[in-house]
Amino acid sequence: MRQTVFAAAAAFALSICAPAASQATVETNLDQYPAISGTWLYRPFAGGSESLFRDGAQAQRLAIRCNRATRVVSIVRSAVPAAAPTLSIWTSSMARSLPSRFDAARNLSADLNARDPLLDAIAYSRGRFATAAAGAPMATIPTSPEAVRVIEDCRS
Repeated sequence: MRQTVFAAAAAFALSICAPAASQATVETNLDQYPAISGTWLYRPFAGGSESLFRDGAQAQRLAIRCNRATRVVSIVRSAVPAAAPTLSIWTSSMARSLPSRFDAARNLSADLNARDPLLDAIAYSRGRFATAAAGAPMATIPTSPEAVRVIEDCRS
């Protein structure tokens, strides 16, 4: 009895001390979610580059941006209905929820160091990766050389 109470107390204490559990840590088989049809566009700009994903109606759904000066890659989900504390990302090999910020244009952004392994997981994900946030449904995005190019721009 004493060990059971101690084990329960320890588990509770760990849950309080551990970082907030993220929705992205749940394994998701992305093969069951069709990727949104659309196109990627790569654009260099002063101080960095970006790759934009637009759906079939030409609405921007996602951007991956490089700030070369800071070596930060931003993942920006467009048209999010409301602010959310995290942007969740799933790939075929990794999943994570990232702290995010919300702007007046209804974009939810998360920043990663250019060497973060999640960026490699996005680049090498099997055909697709997905993003989601509280109040915004999962968007399954096809992988592309344009997105990989932005990641590599930030590393070189």
